[in-house]
Amino acid sequence: MMDAQIKVDLRQFNRSLTDIERKQLPYAIMLTLNETAKGGRLEVQREMDRVFDRPTPYAKRGVVFDRASRQNLRAAVVVTGDRTKGGLPATAFLGPQIEGGMRTHKAFERQLVDRGLMQRNLVAVPAKRAPLDRYGNMTQGFLNRVMADLQIDYRGAGATRTRTSSSLKRNKNYKNAR
Repeated sequence: MMDAQIKVDLRQFNRSLTDIERKQLPYAIMLTLNETAKGGRLEVQREMDRVFDRPTPYAKRGVVFDRASRQNLRAAVVVTGDRTKGGLPATAFLGPQIEGGMRTHKAFERQLVDRGLMQRNLVAVPAKRAPLDRYGNMTQGFLNRVMADLQIDYRGAGATRTRTSSSLKRNKNYKNAR
């Protein structure tokens, strides 16, 4: 990660300031820092469009900036996220892209690893003919079908997805009726 800091010794400058300047200068610095961080955030999001293949709006919203205040004259562009809203935080999937290393497994990958169908050091990627959404990710319906074909009780979409012999027979009859 890149970190930049600028330090300036302003003691002599501060002695010559008037009372109005003393009150207005921190405000002006705060506004400048916030506008700079805001521009930096937009630049990082533009770079994401260039570097990543079709980044999702959720991923791009994961890049935010911490605002400066009059008391804390520090602003920063950060990748953030929390689990309070139920989604995966942006740091979980952008962190490995920025810092390097392996991303955490997705729910269906953990189930494949737990059942010995996939090695722990691998991740699943779409095959040539796998259906993809507009961001290049495998669709939830496709993942449900794969997990059902493997007879894995997959709850990625909130429901049990294992196939029984009767459901296979029913689906076979439905396809033949068309």
